[in-house]
Amino acid sequence: MDEKQKSRNYFNSHRKSRLAHGGYWRHDYRYQLKAIGRIKPDRLIDIGCGPGAFLSLVEDTFPDIQLNALDLSEEMISETRERLSDTAIVTVGDAEHMPFESEQYQVVTCNMSIHHYPHPQDALNEMYRILKPGGYLLLNDMDCAAPLRAVANRIFPRLPGGDVKMYCRNEIEEMVHSAGFCKVRYRKISPFSFQCVAKKAL
Repeated sequence: MDEKQKSRNYFNSHRKSRLAHGGYWRHDYRYQLKAIGRIKPDRLIDIGCGPGAFLSLVEDTFPDIQLNALDLSEEMISETRERLSDTAIVTVGDAEHMPFESEQYQVVTCNMSIHHYPHPQDALNEMYRILKPGGYLLLNDMDCAAPLRAVANRIFPRLPGGDVKMYCRNEIEEMVHSAGFCKVRYRKISPFSFQCVAKKAL
């Protein structure tokens, strides 16, 4: 079974887990919300949305933003649909092959998801493609000290959730630049996570 199928199976069976009742990473969400407040987008899409915990906070904080969501798990998309208002557009799909037209969104968010992607460069290329010129990528994922990261990456293939790899700062920055983004800013926001903000040129 490949990583994508493992992820789909795992998250389909964890719709009502702690993850679906607010998420493990609410500390990180506030940094994403602050960035959204500065950008003030009309349309935003969350890639790897999970059960919609982050998007429900976005909707509460910025009710005028048109929200969109993508996830590989049908059950997580169902959970997201139940959490959000009827105006939100939620889609089952693969982050590496998104079923969207180019240049649709002013902000793409991706929270604690990219470590599940077998081909993260393909996913970042897609995120770049669907952003409007001048749009922003807000990428949040795991990061920790190199020895712990090495241990995690040895364990990941044995986990049931389809975890692939925890990337270091240089790897993230290189992939984001390779996708075409400019003005890439990477910062640690906790001992175990980072935020990367990147802009698509006008």
